[in-house]
Amino acid sequence: MVTRVDRARARPPLGVTLLTVPLAVEKVLFRLALTQQGVVPIARAFLELPLSLEEVEEYADKVADGHTVVKNEWEEFLSYEFPELMRQAPPIPPDDCPVCFGDPPSVPTEGGVEVRKAILCETCFRKVRRLNEAQPDPGVVGKLKHFFKGEEEVDLKRVAKTEHEIFYLGLRLGIEQFTHTSIASQSRMPSAALKERLDRMAARRYIHVGLLPSGDAVAYKFPPDLSYPKTHFRRFDENAVKGGKGLDIGVDPDDLVRPTSSPVIRPMAAPRPSPLARPVIRPKKPKLDIKIKGRRTRDS
Repeated sequence: MVTRVDRARARPPLGVTLLTVPLAVEKVLFRLALTQQGVVPIARAFLELPLSLEEVEEYADKVADGHTVVKNEWEEFLSYEFPELMRQAPPIPPDDCPVCFGDPPSVPTEGGVEVRKAILCETCFRKVRRLNEAQPDPGVVGKLKHFFKGEEEVDLKRVAKTEHEIFYLGLRLGIEQFTHTSIASQSRMPSAALKERLDRMAARRYIHVGLLPSGDAVAYKFPPDLSYPKTHFRRFDENAVKGGKGLDIGVDPDDLVRPTSSPVIRPMAAPRPSPLARPVIRPKKPKLDIKIKGRRTRDS
């Protein structure tokens, strides 16, 4: 039985807001709006969250009210606009986590060169992941089912993993347009699954689809000024192999059978000699009794 004392203990202290997945998406959008001159492509917010693109869109739609935040579905890339920040110079964004006001991760470096810093701190990022995996929003899952034709059960965790890997592999190519074969050549996922996911992302205007200048292949393009450093991708993909030896190919670690103790190595037994083949005894053939008759005898 839940008592009044238990309810009081469960409530957050005054002035403290419990972290939720919609709140994290909202804070990421607003913080990015300060650095993006009031225009935030959904793909840019997606790179800061451990969610799928469809989940980010559904939570961002709850923020868009048509006045202070406008959802723009008619441009080349789906984005959310903040008219107030577009008309004037935005203020300098604070250098802290927008959810807990804690210190964000330090600026990472790759090859001695500084790359972009993450928005959410490590604690909030991991908590958003745990909240979304433990208890996903049933309303969001219900709205997303029509996006996946022929899939009765939507594995949003698998979808998010595929989309984050596509962005990571595609952006590190450093080219404006890329084909699904250029992604498949780096990924261990089937090329058909990557092609299907790219087409669905393009249909929602998360990315752009067109033709190569030669006109002989379908190509895709990300929104401009995006980057997905390896440090950020490893923070999302906890199963990424350390040292850059490869990416996770979808094998659940619980499915692997590991010995509880070191295996006992026994010496190999000497091979048994093969039995000698028994000789086959054939019966002796009777001698032929050939008699030569004389000429007189043959004539008689």
